[in-house]
Amino acid sequence: MKHSFINNWYNWSVFLAGASALVALFLVDDLTAKLLWMSVSVLFLHFFEEFGFPGGFPWLGMKVLMNSNEMDSTKWDCNNLSSMFGNWGFLLLIYVLAIVLPDVQLFTLGAMMFSFAELLMHLVLFNVKMKTFYNPGFITAIFGLTPISCYYFAVVYDASMFAWWEYVVAIAWFIFVFWFCFRSPLYWSLGRKPGYELTEQTAFGWMKK
Repeated sequence: MKHSFINNWYNWSVFLAGASALVALFLVDDLTAKLLWMSVSVLFLHFFEEFGFPGGFPWLGMKVLMNSNEMDSTKWDCNNLSSMFGNWGFLLLIYVLAIVLPDVQLFTLGAMMFSFAELLMHLVLFNVKMKTFYNPGFITAIFGLTPISCYYFAVVYDASMFAWWEYVVAIAWFIFVFWFCFRSPLYWSLGRKPGYELTEQTAFGWMKK
């Protein structure tokens, strides 16, 4: 049961996306909180696009981010356990923490700024490196996370609300969280545990040559 749940974490993400959307639409009045809940909903869908359908992000990450041409996914230090830990952990620390602690404004700033990092990665980095027009996660990053962040900075954001150092701390925060969730010894150790192997669909999607 435990393995089954973890090995289907990206499918469960679809249901969590729906629940988050309902919270954003009907249970939250504050505009900033509403935008954060909408970002959470889109990010859950982002996970499904990357790992469920069409899938293939693990191989994309290995090739572009890790500079590896290894085509045997069983040799990667990456599996469903480490992927769930990394992605759900990142969502909790970056987005949910901003919702839970609304008075710590730099958490919200970091969450909204990170969406532009996703834009650069999926619109520019991955497509340029792979010479493609689409990569797993592209649709939800470009047409989901980016418009929400643009709306935040156009309508809600007020530069006078933040001191210069808060921008530095916000960037440092999501860099640290990225390291902890995707590059820390804990992440790599989880990726080596048996029983959580990636399927062909999850590992390669349509991208396998």
